[in-house]
Amino acid sequence: MVEQMLNKIALACEELKISGVLQSYQSIADECAKESLSYTEYLVKILDYELSTREQRGRQATLKLAGFPITKTLADFDFTSAKINKAQIQELANLRFMHNHENVILLGPSGTGKTHLAIALGYLATQQRRKVKFITAADLMLQMQAANVQNKLDKYLSKTIGGARILIVDEFGYLRFNEQQANMFFQLVNKRYETGSLIITSNLTFTKWKEVLNNDEALTAAILDRLIHHSHIVTIQGDSYRLKQKKKAGILPINLTNEA
Repeated sequence: MVEQMLNKIALACEELKISGVLQSYQSIADECAKESLSYTEYLVKILDYELSTREQRGRQATLKLAGFPITKTLADFDFTSAKINKAQIQELANLRFMHNHENVILLGPSGTGKTHLAIALGYLATQQRRKVKFITAADLMLQMQAANVQNKLDKYLSKTIGGARILIVDEFGYLRFNEQQANMFFQLVNKRYETGSLIITSNLTFTKWKEVLNNDEALTAAILDRLIHHSHIVTIQGDSYRLKQKKKAGILPINLTNEA
């Protein structure tokens, strides 16, 4: 008889898609019995557990869909390793920029933590169950070109790119764009202008962006105009954190400088 009841509970929970209740109903019942709580109090506890479980699953799913190469948080960031405005980063952590459809542009030499900070801000958004997409500039161009060949660029920009509250484009500047790529990048920036947030990391100052964008001065000006209009510009100075670690370990000579 008991086994039949347990099977019935399991089937009902599966049908109603309340896995949190299935996981917890017995342990919460035992806890409530010890504390002499009412049936109503038991129901509240078990429903709270179900809601908490769903919230956690939602955060995990949103984090997985973001496509981060590795999870990074602000708590893990070493603010002593580079010259950076810590107060500015802490202000960005409230994600007001996301709600206001503003951009964040992280500029600095290679290895100074730009990608770490970009992922950390994106991670905070996923914990609010906001859709985030992380992609390198090189992979972005490959995907946009493939979509364009299939006459699906508009769909790609609307669904894959446009659906994210925060789009993180990492390593802008390592790949020089041809004319078609530069124009597609403009389409992306224009599509998200005042509708969604962009986080861009780059090892180049704005004066050198023209070199990446096919040396098209007019196009570069149009892109920067849209990016900078509503933006937070974070500059990072210092040597590569990775090189510092290798120097400490004796793998590289102490006087080696970071040329990237």
